[in-house]
Amino acid sequence: MTTILIKPKTKAEYNLITRLLKRMNIEAEIVEEDKPNYGTLKAIEEVEKRNGIKTKDSKELFDTLGL
Repeated sequence: MTTILIKPKTKAEYNLITRLLKRMNIEAEIVEEDKPNYGTLKAIEEVEKRNGIKTKDSKELFDTLGL
């Protein structure tokens, strides 16, 4: 058996791929991946842009966060 991973970006792409596979009589198993929530996506974006809290040590970090 061969496994091909396809990640459609839109619902239209998803529908096209599934219709195409059915028409070609290819057995497909759809596995949905969990998407990160909005807050997580924003945090990832901040890290990628190197925006965030910069501290010299853990004590300063915890103080800044109020912990």
